[in-house]
Amino acid sequence: MEVTLYKVDSINRGQNPTLGLLSLQQASTKISKVYHEVMKIAGISGDYSCFRTPPEKIDESLQKFIELGLTGINIGPPYQAEIIPWLATISEGANVIGAVNTIVRHGQFFKGYNTNALGLMDALTAAGLKTARCTSALILGSGGNARSALFLLHWLGVPEITVAGRNLNKTENVTSHLGGGQPMLLEDALKKTETANIVINATNISSAKEDLELAHRLKQMPLTECRMVADFNYNNEDNIWHKLARSQPCSFLDGITLLAYQSRHALTLWTGKQIPLETVSEALQNISVP
Repeated sequence: MEVTLYKVDSINRGQNPTLGLLSLQQASTKISKVYHEVMKIAGISGDYSCFRTPPEKIDESLQKFIELGLTGINIGPPYQAEIIPWLATISEGANVIGAVNTIVRHGQFFKGYNTNALGLMDALTAAGLKTARCTSALILGSGGNARSALFLLHWLGVPEITVAGRNLNKTENVTSHLGGGQPMLLEDALKKTETANIVINATNISSAKEDLELAHRLKQMPLTECRMVADFNYNNEDNIWHKLARSQPCSFLDGITLLAYQSRHALTLWTGKQIPLETVSEALQNISVP
């Protein structure tokens, strides 16, 4: 598929934006809850819904979103790279990363952005991690989230970054596209001694039920000097990455936290409203209350 570029002059920002998430998998209700809570505190009246779409219906879904009048859409795995050919244009950051997780509607066309890297940076800062003191990182995965994480850590100046995936060719494509990082097979990364200060899970696996072998190997991974484990997924139940963080011990960032900080930047693109970091912190506290 080829990308057709159109000139986009302005954004039609409504007072009550209608927003959504396009994903292959059934989206967690926590995603809508996070956005609604951030929007409520920020004084944004609008709605956020999740849409499950098979790969062969991406174009059809985008046309439907135009008919529905959606202001903006989040793009979930595994479509963050696959969505690009369907967009009119993408931002410079999304082009460098090679993945889009947020799109803004301009009339009949869409422009793609990547707010994952910014959200991850905000979350790391809020957690108190001094990235300037980090000398190594391990990113597991080779999709859009892995690309965003590699871009950010490379930009922050982390000198040694390993990107581990199940498909070495795909992992090599990620590191070569971003111009940094050491590609490695996932199974090899879990066997060798890792002195990673930051471990980021950008795969779609977060529990033993989803991949018993990965959970078993993770328990035996010789990991040292870890200060932070982050998981892009929203599954907090029996989370193997949270267990890894506790075994070090070190801090843990779950997918809901990363999503909340990412939403800050996405909502600014969709509405033009600047949202303070304190708004995200308050929303996370409200969400965590039973």
